[in-house]
Parts: sequence; C-alpha cells; structure tokens
Amino acid sequence: MKKTIKLFINTFLILFILSPLAIAASTNPSVEIINYSKIPTATLMKWTEFGGSKFSDWQAETLGVIWELGELKSEGKTDVFPFNKHHLTLSSEQIKELTSGIKEWIMTSECNADSYRAEENKWGYKDIEHWIKGGADVATAPDPCYDRRMVLMGRTPQQDEKTVQQIWLHELYHAHSNYLTNYCVNPNDSQRDRDEIFDKHDSQRWFGEGTAEYFAFMAKAEMNGVSDPVNAMLKDAHSKIQREGKDLFSNMAGNSAVALRLLMERGKIPNLEKDVLSAAVFHNCDWPDRWNREESNEVDFALKNWFRIENKNGTWGFSDAALR
Repeated sequence: MKKTIKLFINTFLILFILSPLAIAASTNPSVEIINYSKIPTATLMKWTEFGGSKFSDWQAETLGVIWELGELKSEGKTDVFPFNKHHLTLSSEQIKELTSGIKEWIMTSECNADSYRAEENKWGYKDIEHWIKGGADVATAPDPCYDRRMVLMGRTPQQDEKTVQQIWLHELYHAHSNYLTNYCVNPNDSQRDRDEIFDKHDSQRWFGEGTAEYFAFMAKAEMNGVSDPVNAMLKDAHSKIQREGKDLFSNMAGNSAVALRLLMERGKIPNLEKDVLSAAVFHNCDWPDRWNREESNEVDFALKNWFRIENKNGTWGFSDAALR
C-alpha cells in the first residue's frame, strides 16, 4: 500500500546567480514521500530530513519515491534504459497510482510555465514511466525544476536497509546540488554551446559522484553511530582495490570519494570537507573548471594516488607518500 507523508521545513534562502531556468525557489520547501517499499515512511523521512539539514542551501521542494522490485530479469543497459531489468512486484493498479503521483508532482510546478522546461519535463516523465513499467533498478535524482527535486529508487531484493540508506542519501545530495548541469545551460544558446556545457560537466563526473558518495557515507555513519567513519571508508576501499584494482572508474563513486578524502587530508584546499558536505561546491557553474585535473596539479595528484592506503597500527590511512 502506498504511504505518503509531507513535511514543511522553515529555512532561509540565499539566492545565488541563477540561470534563466532557475525559477525562484520556495523559502518554505516541502518534503513528500511516495513509498511502495517495505522500509517505513518515517525512516525515509528521517533520512531525508537529516541529509537536508546538512545542506547550506536547502530551498527546493523534495519528492522521494521508492518501490520494491523482484529478482533480476536481465542485465544490460542502453541509452533509453540505462538500468538492469527486474521482475515487477507492484500490481498494474499500484504502478498507475505511483506514476500518476509522480506526474502530478512534476507537472504542477510553477516552472512548467516556461515552455523549454515544460517540454523537458514531459520527456523526463516519459523516461521515468518507462523505467518503472520496465522494472528498472533505477537510482537517480531527476530535477524537474529548480524549485522541485526528486530522489527516485527501485529497490532490489539484494539491497538491505543500510544499502538503501546509502543510495538514498547519495541521490538526495545529487538532487540538491544546485548547478550540476541543467541550471548551467542557457536554452537560448546554440545547440553546440549547450552540448559543450553538457560535455564539460560530464567530463568531471568523478567529482559529482565522489561528492555524493562522500556525503552519503559520512551522513550514514553519523546517523548509525559509527565512531571512525574515515577508517571504515579506507578499510573498505583497500579491500576493493585488492579485488578490482586501482582504476578510478572501476568503482567511480566510491573511489572518487576516497580521492576527495585524500585532498582533504593533504589540506591544500581550504574548507574542502565543509564545502563538500554542505554541497556549497555546487553553488555556481564554475565547478567543472575548478575540479579539472588538467587545471589543478593538486586534483591530478589525488586522482593518481587515491589508492595509496595502508594499515598503520590497526588504523587505515593514506601512506606518507600520498600525504606529502
């Protein structure tokens, strides 16, 4: 049965320079959960509230959506279906309720008065509907409007609650990272100029994924009373390096989070951990330039040396060579 709950958060908004599509966001944003999963709605709300409290600029309304999937049906991803397919567990009536609730939430935003955004949202919703009906193991953060963000997740049978918590917080961070891509593109620009912006942002995916994963790991650790989360992160990373090797992209989100931790411990970028956890690093559109390894020797070093992890008297940390 669907479980829906709303929460209104009083907050103050500091407006940064916005693109033409960044419609003024609410200063009293709501959180709504559409829940067709076995995880209690109150638990999902607790995760969302806690994660949102860490952001320096939590101003957009949030819709969290989760549902249960069956066993894996087929692997293989395409441009139109970038997820694996699972058997459905929801009835046709439940799927109709679920997709209708999402559509209504997307289409009632004020930003749909903008023709460009309305068209984007129409096709964005069609993708979401296609994924849900197709049994996608989706975990993503659509942003229908500047003032409306989403966490969207199909839970597989293999994902325990702690795994779902990590993914939920990761996608929540993406959702509220204000200038990942969409709001750095001017729809009045030529297609070539818009493509250049998209390509530039995509080329720095390590930073987008690494910040979300670092946030999720640290927020989850705090919520679950983990006393030394960095030790746990580096121990887990070292174990994966032994199995998967030193290629950053073999586990891009997790490995990039470790690279960020190395940058933090090297201490040459002021306030880095604070700005990552608060999502302040995404408060303007220049972040792909700032975190481009071709433009920063410090970033390049971290991406080349993130895997230099060792056990020092029972504690996992970076080697002295990596920290110098």
